[in-house]
Order: sequence, then C-alpha cells, then structure tokens
Amino acid sequence: MTRVRYLRPMRSRGLSFSDAVKLLDGDPRWVSRLDTAGGVVAGTVTIGSAGTVDFFALRDEVVRWGRAAAGVWRDRVHRLGRFDRTERLMAAHTVIVLVAFYEALDAWAASRGARLDAAELSAAEQAAIAAGSPPAHSYEGMVAQLANTPAPYPTPVRPVESVEDEVGAYCREMGRFVAEFLNGLRVFEYIDLLHGLNTIRDDAVRRYRAAYRRLAAEIPEFRLWIEITDAQATRMLVREVITAQHTAVDATLAGLARIHEARMAKPILNAADVPGDLRLPTLRDGYQEPAGKSAVAGPASLPATERWWAEEGRPVPAVQDFLVAMLTTPRVTDQPIVVLGQPGSGKSVLTRVLAARLAGSDFLPVRVELRSVRADAPVAKQIEEALLRQLGETVTWPEVVRRAQPALPVVMMDGFDELLQATGQNWAGYLEQLQDFQEQQAALGRPLAVLVTSRTVVADRARFPTGTPVVRLEPFADDQVARWLAVWNELNEPGLTRRGLSTLPVAVALRHRELAGQPLLLLLLAIYDSRANNLQHGAGGLERVELYENLFADFFERQVDKFGARLGTEEREAEVAAEWRRLCAVAIAMHNRGRDVILEPELEQDAGRLLSEEDRTLPGAEGRPLGIGQLLVGRFFFVHESQATRDTGGGFVRSFEFLHATFGEFLAARQIVNAMVELAEVRALLPRRVGTTLDAGFFHTLTSFATVARRAPLWEFCRGMIARLDPGTRRRCRDLVLELLPDAGLPHPTWSSGGYEPVRHTMAQRQASFTANLICLAVLLNDGPVDAEELVGEPAAVNWRRFALLCMGQLQPEDARRLWQSLRVEWDLVAVPPRLRIRVEDGSEVALYGSLPWPPEDRPRIAPGDDLIVPSETATGRLIRKSAFSQTGIDARELFYALAPFWREFGDITFRPDGEWDSDLRTLLGLLFEAHRTRENALEIALDPERAEVYISLLERARDTLTATLNSPTAI
Repeated sequence: MTRVRYLRPMRSRGLSFSDAVKLLDGDPRWVSRLDTAGGVVAGTVTIGSAGTVDFFALRDEVVRWGRAAAGVWRDRVHRLGRFDRTERLMAAHTVIVLVAFYEALDAWAASRGARLDAAELSAAEQAAIAAGSPPAHSYEGMVAQLANTPAPYPTPVRPVESVEDEVGAYCREMGRFVAEFLNGLRVFEYIDLLHGLNTIRDDAVRRYRAAYRRLAAEIPEFRLWIEITDAQATRMLVREVITAQHTAVDATLAGLARIHEARMAKPILNAADVPGDLRLPTLRDGYQEPAGKSAVAGPASLPATERWWAEEGRPVPAVQDFLVAMLTTPRVTDQPIVVLGQPGSGKSVLTRVLAARLAGSDFLPVRVELRSVRADAPVAKQIEEALLRQLGETVTWPEVVRRAQPALPVVMMDGFDELLQATGQNWAGYLEQLQDFQEQQAALGRPLAVLVTSRTVVADRARFPTGTPVVRLEPFADDQVARWLAVWNELNEPGLTRRGLSTLPVAVALRHRELAGQPLLLLLLAIYDSRANNLQHGAGGLERVELYENLFADFFERQVDKFGARLGTEEREAEVAAEWRRLCAVAIAMHNRGRDVILEPELEQDAGRLLSEEDRTLPGAEGRPLGIGQLLVGRFFFVHESQATRDTGGGFVRSFEFLHATFGEFLAARQIVNAMVELAEVRALLPRRVGTTLDAGFFHTLTSFATVARRAPLWEFCRGMIARLDPGTRRRCRDLVLELLPDAGLPHPTWSSGGYEPVRHTMAQRQASFTANLICLAVLLNDGPVDAEELVGEPAAVNWRRFALLCMGQLQPEDARRLWQSLRVEWDLVAVPPRLRIRVEDGSEVALYGSLPWPPEDRPRIAPGDDLIVPSETATGRLIRKSAFSQTGIDARELFYALAPFWREFGDITFRPDGEWDSDLRTLLGLLFEAHRTRENALEIALDPERAEVYISLLERARDTLTATLNSPTAI
C-alpha cells in the first residue's frame, strides 16, 4: 500500500533554558530544580511538587550564573567537534536571551520601586499552587515558558533584524506569563506589569544585542551568522571557522581528502575538448565565487519562479561562504540545504570546491554524483556507492562516520535534476527522504548535514519541507567576469600574441551578457574569440543571430577537423552541414514537445524522422547509423546530458537539454526558416516540371506542433533570420506561405512525414499551430502591415475571427498568449471601406476604436480627439490588444466586473434603439470625467427630461455619499 505523505510541522532545534544549562554544565543542584519545574507541563511532575521550587530564588541564581559563564564559553567550545560545538554555542545563545530578559525585567521593576526578590513565594501561596488553586495556572504557564520553550536563534538565511524581532516577541511573551503570575501575588497587586511589556521587550533586545556582540568578539560563529551580507568580513570568518582542528589519521578518510584536493589542481575542463594551443586554468585558479540569493522555502513555495525570488530572496554576496556559515548552525542536521542554478552556472563545481575547502577541518565532505548511483537506492546506499567509486573500496556509511568522529559529515547530493529528468519518474518526495535520513541518523548518534544541487527550472517538481534553506546562484556580475578573464588572458596571452591575436577585453564579453554571465558559456566565448578574434571584430555590430551562427559554425568546424582530419574540402563542408542538421533535430524534437528536456528514447524516435540515415552516420563509423547519444558526445558546450542509473541492472537512462535555452530556440528557428527557404526554392522550380506537386510534409512536421511565437527568443530569432534574407528569397517565401494558407486545415495524404507524431495532438490542434505559424511567417516576411484579406480571404473580419478563435481554443495556453502578444491587429478606419491589418507588435500605443471588432459596414463616427489611446503594456492595453486579436469580446471579465454597479441600477448597457452609437453608461461617465468636453451630450440630455432627471439623481446621490464619508470622524 502506498504511504500518503502529509505536510508535517517543522522540527525545531532551538534549545530551552533547561537544555542550555545542562549543555553548559550548570550547577547540578539547580539543574535538577529546573527539571522539576519543566516537568509540570510535560506531565511528569505535579504542580504540587513544582510548588516546592523557590522559582524566583532559582531565577536569581540562573542570572548570576549566566553572567559569569559568558566569560569562559570560548574555552569550553574550543576543542569540541563541529556538532557538539554548535550545540553548545546555541545553548550559550539561549542563555544570553534569558539573561537579557530578566535583566530588563529587573530594571523595569526597580524603576517602579519593586524588586523581584520580593516575589519569593509565601507558604500560603505555595500551598495554593500545590492545591491547584489560583495562581497555579499562571505559575504553570510561566514555568513552561522558561523551562521548555526554545529561544529564537540566528541563522545566515535571515537578516539580523528579523532575529532581533523574534527575540523581542519571545521576551514579550515571557513577560506576559510572568506578569500574569505576579499580578496574582499580594506583593505585586499595585503594579500593572502588563502595561510595561513593550518597554521590557525593547530593553531586553538592547541588552541581548550588546551581549551578542560581546560573544561575537570571542567566537567566530556568532559573527558569521549575522555578517553574511559583508563578503569580505564573511570570507575572513569562514577561514577561522574551518581552520583544521581535527587531522584525519584514518587512511581511508585521508584518501578522500586527497581526492577532493587533487581535483582543485585539474583544469576547469577536459583539455582534450579545447584547441591544443589554448591553456586552461586549474579549478583552484579559475574558480570564481558566485553571488546568489537565499530564502526559506516550504511546501507552498515556488522557487522555480522569478516572482518568488523577487519577493522572498535576500542577496548573498558569496554563496560558498554562506553555505559554510549555514553548516555551523544548529538546524543544519535537521533538513537539507538546496542550491539552485541554471545549466552551466557552476553548481557541480561549487560542490567540488566546497568539498576541498572543508576537507581536513571539523567537517567530513562527501560528494555524491546522483547520475552515477542507483536512482531508487536508499540514501545510505547512494552514499556508499559514491564512496566506492571515489575510494575504490567498500565502506559502510556508519563505519565512515565512526572513523571521522568528531567531524560533522556533509553529504553533497549533486544533480537532483538528473533524477527528475533522466528517469522521468516522480521524485517529488526526495527532499523529504533526505530529511527522514537525517532524522534517523541523528537518532542513532550520527548527525549529518545534507546539501542538494538542482537546476532552478525543475525546483517546482519537488516538495520542500517547511523551513528549507534555499540558495540560487546568480549570473556573474561585471567584476566576476573581469576576474575570470584576467586569469584566462594571463594564461593565453603568449600563445595569442604568437598568432598575432589579442586577449579578450572585458567590455567585449559583456556585450553578450546572457552568455558571459554563466561560467561555462563565458569559456565558450573566450575559446571562440581565441580562433581569430571574431568576437572583437564584430563588437558593436554583431547581432545575436550572427553571434550564435558564428559560435555554432566555429564549434562544428572544430569538431569536424578534430575527428575528420583527412576529409577533403567538399566532404568537410558536407559534414559541417550534417552537424548543423543533427543539433537542429534535437532542438526541433524539444520544440515540438514544448519542453526544454527530452529523454533519450524520445530523441531516438524523432531522429529517425528528422534525420536521414546518412546524417546519423559519423565519419569512421563503418557506415552504421549511430544512436543519438553517440551523436551528441562532445557537444557539452551546447547540450547538457543528464544521467541516472537503474536499480534493475538495465544500465542507465539519459536525457538531454541545451546548456542555454536560447541555443535550442536559435537552432529551432534556423531549422524552420531554412526549411521554408528550401521549400520556396522547390516551389519556384515546380512550374517547369509537369505533373509534379509540392510536398510540404517536412515543413509541416516542423510547424504543426508549436508556434514560433511561443517564446520571445524564438520569435526574435525567426524575425532576425528572415530580415537577413535577400529580397528575392523573401518574396518567394512569402508567396509560398500565402499559397499554403488556404488549405492549411485540409488533409494532405501525399505529403511525406505524415506518420511523425512526437505528441498526441488532434487535427484541430495541428491545424491551429500550422495556420498560426504560416500567418506569423507571412507577417514577418512583409515589409509592413499585412491586409487580413491576403491571409484569410474575404470576408476578412469573419475569417480572421474564425482563425483567432481556433488558435485561442486549440493552441496550448502559452502559444495562444504569446501569439496575440506578438501580433498587432488593428482596423484602418480611415480607409474606405475600413481594412483589418496585421503587423508585428511594436509596443506602440493602442487605439481603442481601431481595436474593437467593428463590422466593416458599420464603423463608428469618431470626433477628433475622441478616441482612447493607452500604452500597450498596461492592463487596459493588453486587454484591448487581446480583444483586437480575437475580434470579439471573448475575455471581458474585467469590464463586466466594472459594469456591475451600472447594471444593478439600469439593468442593461442601454444602447439607443435608433442604432446610434450611444449609451447611458457612456454619457454618464462622460459627465463625470469629461464635463468640459460633453456640452453637446448635456444639451441632448436636457432635451430628454426623463434621462436628465435620472442622471441628476445619480450624481447628487454620489455627491451626498462622498460628502458624508469625508465629514465622518472615522474618515482617514
């Protein structure tokens, strides 16, 4: 039976005062008395027994002890292991919170002539408590708050102001329980402590802040928890915190540390994957610390969305330092920390560098590449498999932890997205599995921290336990790009100079920020420029289409030269063209499915339809077609391969995605535009071939599952590529799409590729996609607005409405939305008769009357200045543009909502029955908002006494209501 997972409350590692005193070796006699007091709420001690505890005398001892203990805490934690050290630091923090509260309480009471010493219980009051009579209830609450309620504590994921607010709230709640009890005692009956709670709270926070700073001067963790926003200060503190304290004497663990360290001396990329004359920096020299954002996630969070990060994210100047700071906090052993980032942002490299940094200190870093272990194995087995691959020997997890004591294990599960993408299974509960594993290990005396990396875009496919710390890697800033290029240029300047070339300037790289912001893609730009300084020669005038064309062409030429050195000129050119088609096929397979990730079996299926057998055969492959995985080997700059191992012994499963989403969109656009150009050339030759018909099957395959307007980069790439076509080619392509449009919805049994079906779509869905793409291409191919009659025939208004409603009803929601946002549909009301025209959306202001779905024979009379003009990207502008695209009031929800008060009064919009374009609503609104321009309307109303009387009544009623509201004493 499948176990149903319910949302569970967040576990808390905050310490109560009783716990803190025990951890910090308080006097055993009053530790026992605290236990007695705390047992009241737990039900293990009766109120009568607790009443024998002189609570206020005990409080006085606790405060004196807390003040004295602060001076020796540094020495007590100095030689402890990481977990024990963190526990005692948290205990120390709890003590300073409680001491700050009672000092503030004492000060407030003293200012009013009272002393808490006077609150010692009389014999009669102790007897009342023992009997369960008042003030027994208030006493129980006060005891519970002190003995059992965990105090707030700082973490790097929250600003210090937030922690101080929580401390203030905690102290105020403490004060409320104390006040309820004291107000029940005779000696305090004339002092109203409840009215002083805010003053006590503020004073307690001030005392806490001062005590915290004194501790921070002695203990680096206390500074690290609150100074994470200061990058330089944080870096120095991190060095102090992770200074080696426990030398690994175990040979196995020492080997693991050497492996982590050895990786830092390796190049940032396999040297075989770059031209031979280039030098690659090592990971130690070339790694640049990424900045990021941190937040706290839960089951309802949306960390895959920009909006969530804009609302919840907090800047982190150095992610690795932030993670080290998190590893020193108490809750790090309660739940995993999640690191998100885009492909190529450096998530895996971050874990390698962090592992090397932690090795040899009081942490035990263990990296687990999830692509290399069995996906559905228990967590402990996944860790053991990773250790086997790294160490070459079998060790059990409990054995490793025992050998490493007292170091805190830090397990880095790298590539959670690999599980999600490669297997196609539901791994939504994986983070909860990791949390369960942490809970189980802590119960067995083996606490550990867990760090998980994943791509941001798949984060919505995981359930985040309540309170999960999340970090998102941000693209490189200008200074990070500059530092990376300084390392690269220093290494390669001699070789470039020998070839008469220059190093890559920072300003040139920053012109292509969407690529330069990701470490691996910045390396791609540097390698591309190193060939002939092409990036520098095109600076200032290199459009994105041209840049991408050159990047791919340069890489394909390198690939062909690398594996096909003996090819002749024509063979080399043919193989470069085949490389283009192979990667374009991958892009189309993803585009047709509407996904950024595709499984290997899906890609294999599509390759048989999108590529010829010749294109699936590489030079030197003995003439045998290769699998798509083999064809994509070595294309790491453009395609990222995710992998997961099956537990059934069936090998591994893989999925593929482009390293940057715009790579796939560029290639899909290129394939679609090239197929259109090639088909137009074939069509131009058809009249010379008697009895031949046009086969648009392959073009239909590319354009009948998704629209070119689906994503802004895809649309812009298509637009840019079409703009580069010569006039003759553009004219032939335009003739082609206009010829295909009338029969776009009809079956074409003679067309090839009819059996290709990457996703199950109805004929209506495919008709909508194909027709929408033809119209989009026709508009892009035209030099200006296109008359709707050319696209859909007469009657243009009716036929366009049919097309628009087909798209709105049959396209995927994202395709439909992007379609009406990409095209501007507008009536030319000056023309006789009015003409409906379509052009590329240019962001210009929207005219209301030109957008409304007027019948051509019944256009309104528009007086000069009477039209409504609104910005296109306002809510009103978008509503009007959407209505204009569909040429119907299909989505008038907002207008209906606004009209509700009018309908309640009039019952209808009340257009004039004589066919004139007039209505009570329009006239009334005109009188309200445009009185200086509605004199003509006012005159008409005067000639209609009944209408005038209704309007006067409404306006007077509105005036009286507003006047009464403004004169009300409660008006703001």
